[in-house]
Amino acid sequence: MKTQNRSYALSSLHPQMPLVARSVTPQEVAVLNWEEQAEKGRFRGKVGTVTSLTLHPEGRFVAVTGDLARVEVWDAVAGTLAAQCEGAVTGLRFSPCGRLLLLGEPGHLKAWDWQADQIVWQRQEASFQNPAILDCSESFTLWSAMGAANLEVLETETGAFIHRWETQDEFMAATFHPDGKRIAAAINTARSPLLHQFVLLRVGDDLPQREFPIPFMSVSVAVSPGGGTVATGDARGVQLWDMASGAPEGRLAPRVETKVKDFGTVETASAFLVSTLRFADKGKGLVSDGDAFCHWHLADKSPTWRFPS
Repeated sequence: MKTQNRSYALSSLHPQMPLVARSVTPQEVAVLNWEEQAEKGRFRGKVGTVTSLTLHPEGRFVAVTGDLARVEVWDAVAGTLAAQCEGAVTGLRFSPCGRLLLLGEPGHLKAWDWQADQIVWQRQEASFQNPAILDCSESFTLWSAMGAANLEVLETETGAFIHRWETQDEFMAATFHPDGKRIAAAINTARSPLLHQFVLLRVGDDLPQREFPIPFMSVSVAVSPGGGTVATGDARGVQLWDMASGAPEGRLAPRVETKVKDFGTVETASAFLVSTLRFADKGKGLVSDGDAFCHWHLADKSPTWRFPS
């Protein structure tokens, strides 16, 4: 996609493999391996402009949806269409086993067995109208919508209700903690002077285990494998936080210096939201995506690979 001559992408990170599925044009998707620094497959679907995508656990298939109210599953390596269905879907996520494709529609969540072409279960929540927020642990699925005041946890295989948080806040991003029993979320709230906050929730408990203010609106969040560090993504890049104290640990942001006559040197950063985050290399690295995909080495806080370069 292009805005003001700058590129940015929608992307989906594999939870274990060094793979990312990323839109490289408004209609075209590529699968990249950041360890090999190579492209593994590419396809152009028939969903219109891609608005959401998700990478299959096997790393070969990618599901996409777009502005033509259509969902397609592609074998990205072979470049062939594997399955399709109709629907105005705003968010996608494969279940951990890959059998189910979760379809977040305005006010609805459906679990589609894409190989058998049947809906296994569905759930309704009228307040979840905006782009869906979805994530899966080994057993559970979290479901909300950007800006919604509620978040639900469901059993992935059956859709059975597990827990629900009802707040006065706005969920902007949410993901399961590596232990699968807690959820890390970035919210907008009137309870913090800065309006933006990180919260750590435990499934089954209504009150947060941890919360601390963050200075910018974040639309992505990740927790390190050991749980000691939180990463949040915003318009200025990636901010790292100490989970226990909420103290900042550093920022990852490619910056350029521009000489301005009579004003000296002005430092500028990307103006696009970092919408995808994942810790890598057993917590020693991190991958992010916004106007460029970056693999970061956390010790020196520098990118080891960028795409496009």
